Amino acid sequence: MSKSNIRREPRHNASKPAAHPKASFRFGDRIGEYVINGFAGVGATSYVYRGRHETSFEPVAIKVLHPHLLSDDIKRTRFIREAQMMMDFDHPNVVSFHRILDDGENLAFVMQFIRGVTLEEWLEENKGIATQTEVLAIFVDLLRGLNHAHRCGIIHRDLKPANILISKESEDDRFRATIIDFGVARFADLPIPAEDRKKIVGTAAYISPEEVKDPESVCEASDIYSIGVMLYEAICGVRPFEGLGVRELMKAHVNVSPTRPSKVNPSLSPRLEGVIMKTLEKAPSQRFQNVTDLIHAIECATRNEPLAPFKSRTAEWDRTTTKMASPSGFFSQALAMASSIFSKKTSSPVIEKVNDFLPLR
Repeated sequence: MSKSNIRREPRHNASKPAAHPKASFRFGDRIGEYVINGFAGVGATSYVYRGRHETSFEPVAIKVLHPHLLSDDIKRTRFIREAQMMMDFDHPNVVSFHRILDDGENLAFVMQFIRGVTLEEWLEENKGIATQTEVLAIFVDLLRGLNHAHRCGIIHRDLKPANILISKESEDDRFRATIIDFGVARFADLPIPAEDRKKIVGTAAYISPEEVKDPESVCEASDIYSIGVMLYEAICGVRPFEGLGVRELMKAHVNVSPTRPSKVNPSLSPRLEGVIMKTLEKAPSQRFQNVTDLIHAIECATRNEPLAPFKSRTAEWDRTTTKMASPSGFFSQALAMASSIFSKKTSSPVIEKVNDFLPLR
């Protein structure tokens, strides 16, 4: 894509408290074997910089914990845990990890640099422009990357358009989606960290019901719920629940059935609508139990076929990306309508992080 993901460092208004502490590094500064040469973004606990290796000149992204949090044991533990999780990733649709940097004054980790924009930005920039094939290929990439993370034993817990990077593949001139930011992820086979047991984590618009009620019960199906919200949004142009505050949004995810997608997008196939609604079931046991089954269900829906038995949980979809690259029939019509709906603004921008809320009992 032509637009770079380099953003200027935000300027703080001296008359108001800064939303984030002052950035640690400037252009030309060094950390370990890396030279800072750009600013990429800011989060609640870290800054992300562009950089390069001092001798190989390999471009990288460097995520640096805010200096004032170095003495915060919980924030430090979460930051290191994210790096540890990323060490096992080796997939084109999940951001790759290079190394941890800890010089006593800074704690950081080095990641793959991806030149692109977030899915949130991409949808905004491509309202009415994105082709049906491009939209579908992005979701296939997202699901393939999530499948890999789950096979590595990682539950993301904060899937949303802002945590998906879209880049252009020069060799085949297609868009690629990459999952990023595993800051609140957890290992599926380990108890939930003590610091997370009494707080909800995630983003209100995409959070699963079990994350709201009982964070310890979060599982692979919780990520599938978040995918369902994103798929609903992509197909219908709006999220399942709009115009609500954070607390009301969380209660809606737990207690309110979403408007059926066909009410918003009448051209939607009943089979694809069934797939979307299954991802949004309130009980995890009623959703697709793994990403492979979800992809299989979408494949059957695109062909307007009944859901066929499917037993394999192998990486079959990693070898068959092209099967999903050319949508046809009713799904093409649905995505065509989605592209036109993208030109309309949604009624609510509420997608705030919810880390400060206690579980709703």
